[in-house]
Amino acid sequence: MRKATLAPWLLGLALAQSAQTYTVQRGDTLYSIARRHETTVETLMQLNQLQSSALRVGQVLVLPSKPVLHTVQRGETLYSIARRYGSSVEAIQRENDLSSTTIAPGQVLRVPQGALTSAPPPAGASAVPTHPVPLPSEPVLPSDTDYNPQHPLVLVVLKYLGLPYVFGASSDRAVDCSAFVQQVFSEIGIRLPRTSQEQWAAFPTVQGALRQGDLVFFSFGGRVVDHVGIYLGRGVFAHANSYGSRVVVESLDSPFYKRVYRGAKRVEALQGAGP
Repeated sequence: MRKATLAPWLLGLALAQSAQTYTVQRGDTLYSIARRHETTVETLMQLNQLQSSALRVGQVLVLPSKPVLHTVQRGETLYSIARRYGSSVEAIQRENDLSSTTIAPGQVLRVPQGALTSAPPPAGASAVPTHPVPLPSEPVLPSDTDYNPQHPLVLVVLKYLGLPYVFGASSDRAVDCSAFVQQVFSEIGIRLPRTSQEQWAAFPTVQGALRQGDLVFFSFGGRVVDHVGIYLGRGVFAHANSYGSRVVVESLDSPFYKRVYRGAKRVEALQGAGP
């Protein structure tokens, strides 16, 4: 019974901590807000889908996450790194004062967040397997009553909150997005494929409103599925967030995630699982 009352509180706390927003005050401009938060007007307009620089008092703006440190691995390019973090080659070059796209294994780069791009890969960029998918308008969220705090996945997810994100990791010390999903489901006896694209291909598409436990998929680099999380109910989902470098709970209703949302899949074996 204690878990039933604790779970919603922890989910709410995690969501509040992970949110990065700013409420427009009287006298604010996009330029002054960008300077205050060490970003650019262009990034704010892109992240919030603004058609002009006009603001209104009380308007809530989504802010880009702070740059993350990335150590270049063998075979990586600026383009592949930008895709992984939802950034752009140009943004990484500006952040690191790079005059070319040449990088070396072991080099540490500051990767700015929120500079999404769907541009085609630059000449010479390494090929990335792609699985283009349709572009839905936004996730269909059920009513707030469609939530069970004792759902088996909710109770497992709570154990993972705050676990570090590391690309390619799959252990009790660090995970990436698809490893987090795979490990959570394995704890209730359901085996999932390892990568987000394999998980996308393995299950039927959700038609209509989401249910607790549905897999929600995103694309930070265009139309290719490259990120996955678990829908928990009440409009929030859990995922291993490369921006925040940890497992967090966030809102599917935020402008950022609506923009990169690509669809949901339903793990049919979950329907027979219980607390």
